[in-house]
Amino acid sequence: MRIAIDLRPLMAGKISGVEIYILGMLKALFESDKNNEYVLWYNSFKKVDVSHFPDKYPNVTVKRTRIPNKLLNLSLSILRWPKVDKLIGKDIDVLWVPDPRPAPVSKKCKKITTFHDLSFVDFKYSFNTKTRLWHKILRPKKEALEADTIVAVSEFTKGQLIDEYGIKSDKIKVIYEAAAEHLQPLPFAKSFEIIQRKYHLPDQYFLCLSTLEPRKNISGIIKAYTEWQYGNKSDISLVIAGKKHPKIFADLHLKDHPQIHMTGFIDEEDKALLYQHALTFLYPSLYEGFGLPILEAMQCGTPVITSDATSIPEVAGDSAILINPNEPKELKQAMDEVYRDENLRHDLIEKGFEQAKKFSWKKAAGELMELF
Repeated sequence: MRIAIDLRPLMAGKISGVEIYILGMLKALFESDKNNEYVLWYNSFKKVDVSHFPDKYPNVTVKRTRIPNKLLNLSLSILRWPKVDKLIGKDIDVLWVPDPRPAPVSKKCKKITTFHDLSFVDFKYSFNTKTRLWHKILRPKKEALEADTIVAVSEFTKGQLIDEYGIKSDKIKVIYEAAAEHLQPLPFAKSFEIIQRKYHLPDQYFLCLSTLEPRKNISGIIKAYTEWQYGNKSDISLVIAGKKHPKIFADLHLKDHPQIHMTGFIDEEDKALLYQHALTFLYPSLYEGFGLPILEAMQCGTPVITSDATSIPEVAGDSAILINPNEPKELKQAMDEVYRDENLRHDLIEKGFEQAKKFSWKKAAGELMELF
């Protein structure tokens, strides 16, 4: 078979949840499948850096088209033309769109589209005005209805697609994500000293690592931490790691605090040590289609306190402390329990290791290959 993959989501150059998903899936897919031919397609009128595309495989090629993206997106969305498989210029059997965007295909080409969540419906005001307009142009409901098969990254997201768009259950396949293999406990203490200097990290800290957007509940974490700190007078700080994307999300107004450290973006090669040296990973998100950082923290041997909402219980199982994300006092209490109870910490770490083993990119790629 000749399978095309729409890599327009990788062109922005930022590494966040969707990009990690695509790169993790493609690496496992290309290492497993030596028989099918893959074409990685992207469109850009101007030259862009695609050095991060995983194209170093004998059965993988890259195809670039050079149409102004605004013009192409409007034409694909409204006119449903040109057909993407014809635009690529080869006899494509299947097109995989790993993040929903306008991608009409001809009748002879099948289309699989991955939906990560419906945050643009449920949390649309966490996005800025420009991004909300972009979602209207994308017309994700039409993409869902036109797809031959939909991949949902959780049962929660599958349920959302059924309830919101009226998609039939048997059209949707749930394929879970996984943490990257390099996110493992590391034995080198001096390595942490390097990233400690790089990001100006404290010696001991609670950690939050995510894109800094409203639905991640950063304000709830800060409220819980400041109240916990007031009661304990501890040297343990709060590290909030991640990057703001003001061009995508509504702004967050975060107050300065002497023991709250904002690191900005964390390089991928530094994440394992950042997780590993945290007292606890805090992830009381209000809404997740999956919640990959939970598995990343568990795989690095970090206790997790997270939300009991949306998809998160599917990912965390009984290996984390689940709290109501709308109640900062519950987060504060859970933080105190993990801080004071070494046995609880050890139990969460061991359970976390076992939970993370249930998810793998190799398994995910195998399930995607079955769909192809």
